[in-house]
Amino acid sequence: MISRRLVLTITAAVALGVAGSATGYVGSLPNGEVFDVATGTWDRTHTYGVNGKKRTCTLTRGAKCVGAKLRGKVKHHGDLRNANLRRADLRHADLRGANLQGADLRSANLRYADLRGANLKGAKFQYAPPVHGKKAKRGNATPSCAPNCLGANLFGADLTDANLSYANLSYANLRMADLSYADLSHANLTGANLSYANLTGANLLAANLAYANLTGANTTGANLTGGYWSNTICPDGTKTNTGCPT
Repeated sequence: MISRRLVLTITAAVALGVAGSATGYVGSLPNGEVFDVATGTWDRTHTYGVNGKKRTCTLTRGAKCVGAKLRGKVKHHGDLRNANLRRADLRHADLRGANLQGADLRSANLRYADLRGANLKGAKFQYAPPVHGKKAKRGNATPSCAPNCLGANLFGADLTDANLSYANLSYANLRMADLSYADLSHANLTGANLSYANLTGANLLAANLAYANLTGANTTGANLTGGYWSNTICPDGTKTNTGCPT
């Protein structure tokens, strides 16, 4: 059993952005479960190339990492509040328990990222136009280019008021996530696990909920109209092809 003192000590260290050989980040999920994240040496500074130019991204509070190519490189569990990660490649990133409150994640690629217990309150997720290359000058915004969170682990994440319109959340783990008042209109939630998630007041207008699991989810006041349903498990455990009652 992890002592309360250890939990408070480590959590405080993380909040201050302490890197290095800390024993771990201890995070608590909505069901009271505690998970321990071994930190090792956190990934802080990354160098990558864009159009032949060298760029550097330092992961810290308020970081400016627009378009950063960080696929498979990120392991960070601390303070990333208000970080600008717009259009960043964060595939397979380990961001368990990270504080991403107010972060700019517009059009970020979060495929298979681990965001268990992360604080994403107020984070920006909607579409952002390209920032590098020829397409940057065209301004061809298209909603289908919203964040790619396919297979992302968002178990217990705080996504209150998040704008996830048109997001690809297929097969994402959103179990026990707080999605209250989030905009999930037109989102792809095919096969997503939304069991025991808080969807109070969420907008799921025209969302694809085929094969999604909503067992025990709180859908009070949620807009579930116009969605695509097929073999979807409703909050009461029944299956539907036409829609779950609110």
